[in-house]
Formats: sequence, C-alpha cells, structure tokens
Amino acid sequence: MYPLTVPVRPQDDTDFVKGVNPDAATVTIIEYADFQCPACSSMAPVMGEFLKAHPEVRLVYRHFPLSFHANAQVTAEAAEAAGAQGKFWEMHDLLYTRVSEWGELAAEEARAKMTDYATELGLDVTRFDTEMDEGVYRAKVDQHLMEASQLGLPGTPSYIFDGLVYPADQMGISYQGLEAFLPVAANLLALQPRQYQELPPLVLDTTKRYEITVKTSQGEVVFDLDTTGAPTQVNSFLFLAQEGWYDETEFFFVMDNFAAVTGDPSNTGSGSPGYYCIGENVGTFGEAGLVGLVPNGQFFFTLGADAAQLNGAYPVIGRVTKGMDVFDKLRRSDSTDTTIAIDRVETVVVSVK
Repeated sequence: MYPLTVPVRPQDDTDFVKGVNPDAATVTIIEYADFQCPACSSMAPVMGEFLKAHPEVRLVYRHFPLSFHANAQVTAEAAEAAGAQGKFWEMHDLLYTRVSEWGELAAEEARAKMTDYATELGLDVTRFDTEMDEGVYRAKVDQHLMEASQLGLPGTPSYIFDGLVYPADQMGISYQGLEAFLPVAANLLALQPRQYQELPPLVLDTTKRYEITVKTSQGEVVFDLDTTGAPTQVNSFLFLAQEGWYDETEFFFVMDNFAAVTGDPSNTGSGSPGYYCIGENVGTFGEAGLVGLVPNGQFFFTLGADAAQLNGAYPVIGRVTKGMDVFDKLRRSDSTDTTIAIDRVETVVVSVK
C-alpha cells in the first residue's frame, strides 16, 4: 500500500465516470484497465456491485492496454468511440462480458467485431467506423497508457483511491479486498494533514539518558532508550513522541511469542509521518523485551523467540525495564472475540535522566 510519487491526473471532462450518484460522491477510484485482461473482466461486474453498495464512491475508467494483449488497443478505442455517442459504459460491459468472442481473433476480425457491437448498441455505425479507421481516439488511449507507465502501476487492473494505490499484491483483487481497503484509504487520507513535509529537527542529545514510558490501555511499559545504534531513527522517535504522534495509536498487530506493534495514527499498519528513516545499524531480536523501530516511525516490542525472524531488518532502540506483564493483557490479532477492544497507546512520555 503506497501513495503515488507522481500525482495522478485529476478527473476531467474527458473521463467517463460511473456510480450511484457520481456528482455527489466523496471518494474517487481511478481504474487503469485492459479489456483483454482476464482479471479486469472478472472484476468489472464486481466493481459494479461495489459501486451499488457504496453510493459515496465514483469510478473513473482509464485505459492501460498491455503490449502482449493483441486486441487491447482496438477495444479501448472502440469504447472511446462508443463513449463519443453516449454509450461508453454499454460498450465497456459488452467488451468484458463477450471477451471470449474477440479475445483470440486476428486484428482484422477483431476490428470487424467492434462494428458488430456498435450495431448491437444502436450506435451511428458510419460515424463509429470512420472514427475507428481514422484513429480518432488513439492519442487518448496512448495518453492513458503513458500515464499508467509514469505512475509506475504494477499491472491491470490498478485502482487508485484518492491518490492511494490499492495493494492488490497484499489484499488480492476481489470485492472483499475493495471493501476492506475503503476504510483503510479513508484513514490514511485523514492522516495526511498531520504528516511532515521535511525531516524532523535534531532533538536527540546523545550525552543524556532517556527513559521512555509508554502508557497503554492495559498499563505502563518502561524502557531505556538506546541512542547509539541508530541515532537518526531514535531522533525521529523522540521527535514524534514529543509531538504526540503516538497518542491513541492501536496495537494493530499482537502475536504470542513474536511481537506487539503500534505507532501508526491511522491505525491501519500503513501510516507514516511523511518520511522514512533507513540505512542505520540493525539488531537481533530473538528474545522478549526488546524494542524495535520501523522506518515508517512505528515501533514494536518483542514477545519471544519467534521475533528472531526480524533479525537484521530493524534497529533495536531499547530494552523493557518495567511492564512486560502488560503484553499478556493485550488483545491478540488472531482473537475471534469481537467484544474485546483493540488495545491502545494512550501516550508516550519521554523523561531525561
């Protein structure tokens, strides 16, 4: 899950938009897709159902014709030509539901099939054929393809929720995935006004000793801060703690004998303060009571030997001196008891000794 490094082009008058009430929708999903892509054709009706269930969402469709799909370009242009006559979505649906009719055709046969579909949809076929043969919409489709490449989109279909790319590799391509990602995207977008536009100032004094008290919904955990191994990341941790960044953040991942992770104000596991810290010493985590720091500002406590799988990935920034019993009380991530609330960090207190 990641924000785009290059801004996606905002919706404009050249786009075709769909939804229960697209003009009033508050969430915009921009889809880059290929009519010959099997996953795209499978997801087209799924997205239709998703839009019905979420009137707050509008869908903007853009073309991402993959080079190894021989008929992706001609079908994209056919959809645009139909759109010019007010029937983009009708052609969109027809192309996806009938892909078995045209997907394996030679170029000339596929082109003729587009005329058949234009006739079936009641289009002005003379106009349709003329625009197709003259390549009227080729530049628009090519522009969409260039945009997808510049955005670094991983494949088709790619969904962009208000600037956040849907993580298909993590959540799969399904109705359930879209449903789960919608609130995650909302939380991440709500975090953006709090994010920082530059690296934090220097607040760490390596000549001093710092004691950190993490006040949680189940009690206090205290650890001594190690300022030597990863000073840039420790400085970031101190800065964020003093800014209140960690206040009211959930323990969004807790697993026995492994780790308890917190420190994301979006409470999604994917939030960040707007910057990342990497390139410093990393540690060994094969025991309980160690504190580690993630490049995106989140931090974790090791709960046992299984944490050894984190060896060499993150720096150790401290060791718990008080409160290990708190972790026995935290709700586990694999708990099926929905009546138990997810535990939180209430605040992080920094004391200079």
